[in-house]
Amino acid sequence: MSKEKKRIKEQMLVNQAIASIKKQLNDLENSRKKYIAAAVTARECGIASQYNLAKNAIRIVTAQKTVVEQMLLNLQISAQIKDVSEMTKSFADGMKLLSGSITETAGGLNFEKVSKQMNKAMISTQMKQAESDEFLQATEAGFAAFAQSADGVCEDEIDRMIDGELRGAGGLDDELAELERKIKANKLGGNV
Repeated sequence: MSKEKKRIKEQMLVNQAIASIKKQLNDLENSRKKYIAAAVTARECGIASQYNLAKNAIRIVTAQKTVVEQMLLNLQISAQIKDVSEMTKSFADGMKLLSGSITETAGGLNFEKVSKQMNKAMISTQMKQAESDEFLQATEAGFAAFAQSADGVCEDEIDRMIDGELRGAGGLDDELAELERKIKANKLGGNV
């Protein structure tokens, strides 16, 4: 029963982490909208220093939001990998029990062969886990590199977002989505 309690506690912690990351994403989106509004106000009033400061804030928040989105995806993938690993362990335990039962029942079954097959299956599982660990390390390295550079948003893109707000064209959400797509593609090495 303590294993089940431990599993439930781990799941609760993962769920709390996911909820925390989603809250952070919401906060970053709200901040970005406030900075765009501040840029619009500064531009309308002709206050260049405040306008430039708001543009820098938009750039930083947009880059942070991309990092947090990647963290959320990484956590969700990791949780899924853990679930599959637990299922694989349960499967292996069940196969071990069944192979023992079959050996007793059939009497002539070669348990050594079943054991070798189980060992082969476990080695395969370990190899997949190693691949998963390498993936997570690569993701972590990618996050570190991404966090060092928050200049993935060019001045023209920020100006277009602010101009869209000034026009009141309602195209701000489309422009923000396009900006996020460009940042992600730029950071992930893709072409825009």
